[in-house]
Amino acid sequence: MSSTETRDSFDQVVSANRVALLSYFQRRLANPADAAEAFGELLLTAWRSHRRMPADEIAARMWLYGVARNVLRNTRRTLARRSAAVQQFKEQLTAAPAPTNDPLHEDMRDAIAALPVEDAELVRLIYWDGLASHEAAQVLGINPSTARSRLTKARAAIRATIESNAESVGQRDA
Repeated sequence: MSSTETRDSFDQVVSANRVALLSYFQRRLANPADAAEAFGELLLTAWRSHRRMPADEIAARMWLYGVARNVLRNTRRTLARRSAAVQQFKEQLTAAPAPTNDPLHEDMRDAIAALPVEDAELVRLIYWDGLASHEAAQVLGINPSTARSRLTKARAAIRATIESNAESVGQRDA
């Protein structure tokens, strides 16, 4: 059988079984998007090994179902790993302390948000994420000395904003 005939035969078998194979995944996977993704993976996997597909139409159909079964097993393993990772992430979030709503924290967040985007990210990387200034500079793609000078200016701007807010609160309270 020539490669063109093999390709045509593959196309015929897949076309004839397309609806049944998609239904196979839809019945076995709860999420329709996961079923559609598994069906796409089936088509890709079957195409990659289409030269091993039997010439007989019934045997070719059973071969496609065998490939579908393997794809389903791989999909279920992937979903289980994803579910385990999500569960672990949820547990970490519930163990983390809740953010406080104290006015000083709110003023600090507002002051950081008022900075230019790059400077605000630099401050967050250093003070919230615990990176050293040279590490934050690498993340941002800037020179470490530039990061240090931006950080100095950002600290001064934050300090000025917080002091200004404190003065305006003091004047309102007086």
